[in-house]
This record gives sequence, C-alpha cells and structure tokens, in this order.
Amino acid sequence: MDIHAYNFDSLAEKEWKYPKIDEDARGTQLLIKAAGGKLCKDEIDRIAEHPDAKSVSIGGLRQDTFEYFIRTYSCQFRYISIFDGALIEDWSLLETLPELEALYWFSNQKITKLWDMSKNCSLKALELSDFTKLHDLSGVEKAPALEWFGFGDAVWRTSEIESLRPLKDTNIRRLSFSGKTIRDMDISFIQQMKSLEVFDFPANLFAMEEVAWLAGKCPDLEGYALRPYIETMVYNPETYKADIPGVLLVGKRKPTIAIAGNEKRIANHVAKFNKIAEQARNEGI
Repeated sequence: MDIHAYNFDSLAEKEWKYPKIDEDARGTQLLIKAAGGKLCKDEIDRIAEHPDAKSVSIGGLRQDTFEYFIRTYSCQFRYISIFDGALIEDWSLLETLPELEALYWFSNQKITKLWDMSKNCSLKALELSDFTKLHDLSGVEKAPALEWFGFGDAVWRTSEIESLRPLKDTNIRRLSFSGKTIRDMDISFIQQMKSLEVFDFPANLFAMEEVAWLAGKCPDLEGYALRPYIETMVYNPETYKADIPGVLLVGKRKPTIAIAGNEKRIANHVAKFNKIAEQARNEGI
C-alpha cells in the first residue's frame, strides 16, 4: 500500500507492524498547511495549542521553517508526514529526534544524501516519495530499529537509485520500491535479508527470469509482483471501460492482456516462471 499524507495516520496505527499506540497516547492528529503555499512561523505555532498531539502532517515548509519546526516542536511527535517540502536542502536536524517512530516525506528536488540515522533509535518506518536528486541509499543501514522502508514515486515516475544493496545487512521487514529504475538491477542479495517479509516493486521493473529466481529462492517472501502475473481488467472499446478480465504478465516489457483468447500464452508464461522458480529452490540441495 502506498503511503501518503492522506493515509499516513491510519497506516501508522493500523498497518505498520510495530507496537501500536492507544488513542490517549496518540492524542490529536494535526494537519498544518500553508494558506498561501508557503508556511510561516505563525502558522507552525498553532502546534502549541495541541501539546498532546503525537502525529502531524505538515506542508509548505522551506529550509528556515523546516528548521524552526524541528527545533521548536518536532520532539513531541512520534509520527511526522511532510508534504510539499521540495525546496529543503538540509534535513540533518532529523538526527536530533530519538523518539520519532515514523516519517513520510513527499517531494524534494534538492536533497542528494540521507542524514545520519544512527541516533534515530525509535525510527521504525521511513517512506520517501518523489525525491529527484537522491540516488544513493547509503545510510539507511545506520537506522538501528528500522522495519519498513519505502522509496520511489507517488506522482512522477522519475526516481532512480544506484542500488538497494545498502539495505543488505539491515533488519528491515518490509521493503518497497516504486521508482523508475535501480541502476545496478541487483536483487541477488535479497535472499540474505533474513528479516524481510515483504518486497514490493513494479511488475515491469525486473526481467521475469529474475523475479522467478527470487520467488524460488525466497518462497516465504511476499510481494505485489512476486508471481507470474497480476489479475487486472483491460480496456473494452465497446463499453469504453476497463471491464474485460485480464492479467499483467510480470517481467520487463511484459504486456497486460485479456484472458480470453490468450489462455495458451498465459499458461506458457506461468510454466516458464514456475520452472525457473523450482530450479532456484533446488539449487544447492
């Protein structure tokens, strides 16, 4: 499931697999956004009216107001969602938040590297969407308690990263990538991530053979595209609706096709996928 400003609070409490907070502990869930697109300090100071709040979604921050928010109010929050923070260049103050459990950040055009997460000892969930200049995930491995990490695109399909390998020795339980590409296209190390339970990625990101191999090597690993195909509906020119049962074949450059009339093609794809997965399972036995 995608994480964004509108479902952040419900996901933080219901979906993420770490100790939940009862309503008294969560307190008020705040939404702070700029009246004119650029948040001012007076608007941020509305937070002072809600000292029991543990969750905040805040939009319209620039570098100066981001630093003001972090220094003045962020220590009271366990869940922070930042949207429209595209022009912030330095987010190193995030390392001063040892009580922060979950951070979602949508849109940034300036940041090129992660902050030092070694002091974020409570951070369990981190989701970064539409970061146009952040290509290196080195530093994620320093977050001592991280269980859920997501990186990619919510609006524009442009995010590119060098590699997922910085995550190799982490205890992440859920990993999602929804960007344009991973430059080294290496998923061979995923089988070594013993805590990983879910790995989500676009159905057309990797070659079918690579996905099938991973599915065979990690039979208990769940994921949106860790299967031969994904059921969907295809466009019907007679009704102008997507109401024809179809499948999206998993694999780079694989199409979405109607089931009717393509039964043999689908069966051959499934058979090839399953054969590769079975061979991967039997390697080393």
